[in-house]
Amino acid sequence: MTNDIKTEVARKSAEVLLKIRADSRLSHYIPTDKIPHVFMETDDVTKIRLIVIGQDPTVKKETSRNTINTVLNLDKPHGSLYKYISRICEGLGLDLCQHVYATNYVKNFFIGPPTQIDACNLLDESSRYWLPLLQEELSLFPVRSILTLGEPLLRALLIDPKKALVRWYWGYTPDWEKAQAVFSFVAPEENKLERKLFPFPHQPSLRKRFYGAKLHLYLGYMKNNMTVG
Repeated sequence: MTNDIKTEVARKSAEVLLKIRADSRLSHYIPTDKIPHVFMETDDVTKIRLIVIGQDPTVKKETSRNTINTVLNLDKPHGSLYKYISRICEGLGLDLCQHVYATNYVKNFFIGPPTQIDACNLLDESSRYWLPLLQEELSLFPVRSILTLGEPLLRALLIDPKKALVRWYWGYTPDWEKAQAVFSFVAPEENKLERKLFPFPHQPSLRKRFYGAKLHLYLGYMKNNMTVG
């Protein structure tokens, strides 16, 4: 890839989407050729300290999809996802605009949220097209730690998808309010990206008492276990 990562990812994403358009099983699930831009505000790759990966850009409300121009709506400082990722960065001692590269596992929109479409496992079926590009993207960064958002994405990235419950990595036990939490991450050999994965829930899950109580503790654990280079 060239030094202009955003432009090159956009070009390669368009090429991938053309291949998906030619796939008779998947093409009718793709309503538009629009692909949101990756998020990277710095021009210096060496400043990136955290990679954030979202599942795909498809939100439930169809009319809202037209407003999505950047991965995870990170071009909208007043949005809930921007505030969520900013809060995570604050807990890690990072600056969102200086230290984060954000991209999606699947970069195209679907006709609906893929986990709500029963006729086809869209994440799995799309992976043979999108996973190689994601692996190529990651090769550009010395960062070895990745934050993943949501369980469907985690399941798609794991070698053993049965281990895709985010709460397990956040130390959940039935008596979690009294027990000492034992946190963990996904080791490189356990996932298709061969990097450390730190699983996070989708932003609405923070309303649950467990995630709300554990967020700052898991961020402390993550901060102590992140690696670069």
